[in-house]
Amino acid sequence: MFSAICYAGTTEGIIVRKDSLRICVENTGSVFSVLYEVENVSNDTYYLWFQRNIYSTEREKIIDYFMTIRGDFHLAGKAIETNAIWLCHSIYDTFVKKIKPQERFTIQILSDEKFSECKKKQVFRYLDKHVVIVSEHTLRQYVPMLNSFNPLFFYKHNFVTIPLNVLKPSVKK
Repeated sequence: MFSAICYAGTTEGIIVRKDSLRICVENTGSVFSVLYEVENVSNDTYYLWFQRNIYSTEREKIIDYFMTIRGDFHLAGKAIETNAIWLCHSIYDTFVKKIKPQERFTIQILSDEKFSECKKKQVFRYLDKHVVIVSEHTLRQYVPMLNSFNPLFFYKHNFVTIPLNVLKPSVKK
């Protein structure tokens, strides 16, 4: 609990709590994780995604993620596809979590090795830079077709578990 309080941060109706956890698995050993919990304490809806590149403004982050053409389409174009019955949520390419008022979303980073304090801070810095959280109002300014997004487009669970080795080399072992 102490580390969660120490690492807690806020941004306009969003509280981010950071903690670590050791899970003992019988006859197997331990699994270690860091937890990055996002709580929406506002009356607004927020959207969260993982940004591969680092940009300084919300506008740049939104345009890059939703409007940059990759292959034949941009992500916003895929999101309004009404015939889609299934979408694979790729962390850096098609992952978008809609966090409604008073909801929480947790990102758990797993490792089979213990996280040192230095490694925890490194992972949290990485997540602070690459996890984008914007209000619905802001997102709608650059993605006006947001209301037309297929509901299947949004990640539906309240948590996601990511192995440490999926993150960029800057936070790997």
